[in-house]
Amino acid sequence: MGPVQQSVPKASIVIPSKNGGALLGVALQRIFGQSTPWPFEVIVVDSGSAAASLEILRGFPVRLHAVEPTAFNHGLTRDLGASLARGEHLVFLNQDVVPCDDRWLLTLLEPLEQGEEYAAVQGAIREFPDRPRFYWDSGGARFYFTRESERWIHGHGGIGFSTVNAAIRRAIWEACPFGDAVFMEDKKWQHAAAARGFRIAYQSDAAAFHTHNYDMPALVRRCQQEGFGWRLLGETYSCTDMLRDTLSPAKYGDLWRGLRAGHVRTVAEVLFPFIRPWLVFRGNRLCRRYPA
Repeated sequence: MGPVQQSVPKASIVIPSKNGGALLGVALQRIFGQSTPWPFEVIVVDSGSAAASLEILRGFPVRLHAVEPTAFNHGLTRDLGASLARGEHLVFLNQDVVPCDDRWLLTLLEPLEQGEEYAAVQGAIREFPDRPRFYWDSGGARFYFTRESERWIHGHGGIGFSTVNAAIRRAIWEACPFGDAVFMEDKKWQHAAAARGFRIAYQSDAAAFHTHNYDMPALVRRCQQEGFGWRLLGETYSCTDMLRDTLSPAKYGDLWRGLRAGHVRTVAEVLFPFIRPWLVFRGNRLCRRYPA
């Protein structure tokens, strides 16, 4: 059925954006092609996109809300989008995320529609099969091999909640909003939700494509931001953690296989298993402010 603007929507899809470009257009095309028995809406909170990206957005029936770029905050911007929503359920996507099929939305919301057991749902995140990508992927255990990530997932029922592809029951968000978060707004929310006894379901079939292809500056920034974000959550990544992760051998075998097969192509890919522990440690223990 898809989105019907005149009807009260079952779901509100909230997408923060800035210069999403052609990929955001692909994502919106797939979103508006969803097969659902109820209406939904799409809210885009844009923080200073150039004219070309705004033109793409205006080609779709989205509810577009602009904020000043300096006002962008990962937590507060998503709260703003949620506050504008009319749906019973809030769905959060990044601007560079494309649902894998036309039943993604229906499948994502199944646990919320079947009863009150779950407060939120985590959808699966897959790498694009046809786009250049970082050898170590951009999600999952190959990228997040350091101990702080492993501890978090182990302590939260095997789920690392991510607003890359997720849904939250609106009433739960009203009781437990994201709040101020310069980074890791999703993990902050997960921690607060767990403290209230809220449960998160995992829907492997509600999958969306999401890929990064990090160069060295982007990789350094990303890993340091993670370390800093963990510190804001009260999670410590110690010098011992850094040394143990650096010396853990499994990833070096993966690196060697990638080099032999010609799949490791860049300096960032070669150095990643060596430098990620140091960069996370630096962000967690040494950075005085958010590594923008």
